[in-house]
Amino acid sequence: METKFQTSFIPKKPLPSVANGLTPQPAKHKGTGSFFLGIAVILFVLSLASVGGVYAWKQVLLSEQTGYQADLAQREKQFNTDLISQLKETNVKIDMAKQLLQTHMAISEIFKLIGRITIENVRFLSMDLAAPDKSGGDLKISLTGYGTSLSAVAFQSKVFNQLEQYGLRNIIKNPILSNPSLDSSGTVSFGFTASVDPSSLSYESSVTGASAGSAPDPAAQTSAGASDQTTQ
Repeated sequence: METKFQTSFIPKKPLPSVANGLTPQPAKHKGTGSFFLGIAVILFVLSLASVGGVYAWKQVLLSEQTGYQADLAQREKQFNTDLISQLKETNVKIDMAKQLLQTHMAISEIFKLIGRITIENVRFLSMDLAAPDKSGGDLKISLTGYGTSLSAVAFQSKVFNQLEQYGLRNIIKNPILSNPSLDSSGTVSFGFTASVDPSSLSYESSVTGASAGSAPDPAAQTSAGASDQTTQ
């Protein structure tokens, strides 16, 4: 029986590097991975540092806030807080009273105004009031009255048209005497309409004693004039 030998493969030609006298060198690895890893480490360290800085700053602010609160509490002890609260309430009441005083109207002042320009021989029986149509508008008044004669009513109409003589032209506006009617007893009934400036009805003025118009009361003059016309 023949004996079989297993032979290994041996190249007949030497490797080029060995043949040329060159020693094989290991393959060089690129450093890209190490570069990004270094950047990641740096960013991580910076983020940790920023977190630590924020935490430290927060602690500083909390410490300052605690100090401010303690200082405020110490200063509050130097004042009478009950007295301060009482003064605040009193100030609110005073401001509210001032506002009410400045905006409140004393409607009863209308009777004084009408009384100033009503002559002796004329009487008013009824009066209606209408609020202003808009803010800053005038009050509307409507009255019915009667006079003892035509001459008295005519003189009353003349007085209404001469309100500037009594300082009331800017207070009682657009006075109109209308629908005179003579009845069997000789009296003359009529209607009267006008606008009134709300500022002349200020409750503050009535309390302080300020009166609308600066001219003398025309009642004496008008009654004398009406008497003269009646005599004529």
